[in-house]
Amino acid sequence: AHPLRVSAHDVARAKRVRGVVVSSSSFTARRAASSDGARRLLTPPRASGDDAEAAATERKSSSESTMSALDALLGSSDETEDDGSRNEVQTPGPKPSLTTANDASADDAKATVSVPLSAVRAALSEKLSGNESDAKGTKKTSSFGDAQKLGELSPIEKYDPEKDPLGLGPQWVVPWGAPTTLFALLAVESGFFFAGALAPAIVYANVRAAEEIPIDNPELFARDLQAVFDDPSAFSDIIVCAEAVQFVLALSVIGAVAASNAPLPPGWFQFSLFGDDVDVDGGFPLEESEAIKKRGGVDAGNTEATNATAKKKRAAMKAQRERSNDWFGEATRAIFLTWVFVLLVTALAYALGLRGDDQGTASNSVIEKAFAAGPGGAASLVLTTVVLAPVIEETVFRGFLLPSLTKYMTVPWAVALSTVIFAVAHEHNTGDTAQLLAVGAMAGVAYARTRNLATSMVVHASFNLGVLALYALWTHS
Repeated sequence: AHPLRVSAHDVARAKRVRGVVVSSSSFTARRAASSDGARRLLTPPRASGDDAEAAATERKSSSESTMSALDALLGSSDETEDDGSRNEVQTPGPKPSLTTANDASADDAKATVSVPLSAVRAALSEKLSGNESDAKGTKKTSSFGDAQKLGELSPIEKYDPEKDPLGLGPQWVVPWGAPTTLFALLAVESGFFFAGALAPAIVYANVRAAEEIPIDNPELFARDLQAVFDDPSAFSDIIVCAEAVQFVLALSVIGAVAASNAPLPPGWFQFSLFGDDVDVDGGFPLEESEAIKKRGGVDAGNTEATNATAKKKRAAMKAQRERSNDWFGEATRAIFLTWVFVLLVTALAYALGLRGDDQGTASNSVIEKAFAAGPGGAASLVLTTVVLAPVIEETVFRGFLLPSLTKYMTVPWAVALSTVIFAVAHEHNTGDTAQLLAVGAMAGVAYARTRNLATSMVVHASFNLGVLALYALWTHS
């Protein structure tokens, strides 16, 4: 049968969907009277040769006529469907035949189905529009089906360069939700506390022989443990051990999340020393947006306005690729701005009495104790704060948290919120937190502009190295 022909059985089923009592005798008589005309209406002529275009036009007209005829039989599609009690199916005899008029004396069939008419019309409209599967089972998608998907836009389709003065780029495609993000952050933070408790025990057990540990005397044991912790050399070992444990635990948590959602969408956890192999547009380059054009020109393709928008997006993506290729230059500029903002917030903190000689900072006490151990202590600080800490924290806060937040907000807001979480998670005093806000903001901006974790890691490491250098100069001046 031709795909546009609607059989009497189909019409009868559609009428039962409406909950209308179908009288087989009256319907059969009506069908017998208009059989020839219905065939001419529902069966399009075959097209051949030069008549192909005319045949296609007539098929479209026939499809519209079919829907009009169906509406006429079923009643207006805008009518309110009855939500009350449904008619029971009464089948006292064999099913009425719709083949000949001689069956007019068959028993009436009454039926109601809970499926609404809108579902029937949608299914039939999809069939008439060409949204059906081919012989291999592959779905043939037409403009009707595509119109239903226009709400599921890709990051590059939603991206508006005019609202992105910082050049942060489009959002990421995030394969997990807020519970996974929150759980991962809590697990990483718990790992920090666990490492801080485990590292002193490891170092203590290493510097004391088993027979020297006063395990039977809790008070003496606590004093002896504190004595080891206060020793500059042992303290340097403790901070290295703690950072190593944090490194393993934090990367294990993030690795587990990534592995459970593998393969990840483009743009996640990118690290490159060259920058030319970094995906800056989330895997949706406009140069390859033929699918977008077929969907009606959403942001690219068919109208003057969409072409202008696509041109702006291509220019923005080109600029971001250039920044990614020159990631070290981007990092250098970010480092300069980081120190500008750090100096400003530090001066403000002193002016407000949040920092001073009588208050000190949490980081200064750690640096002072490690430096007291000599070159070995200084080397320990460089290893932990310039190498390990930037890798851990940038992977967690910029590589994982920042993109995850873009599932619920724009990139600028994600940079801001991840910066606050980054600063607060360090649990330093107000003066240090203000500095960390400046560092986190610039690291987040640099990462979003290049989509390369190497950029934010260099910014982070440079700040930490600068703090160590300034402290060394200050204490030895």
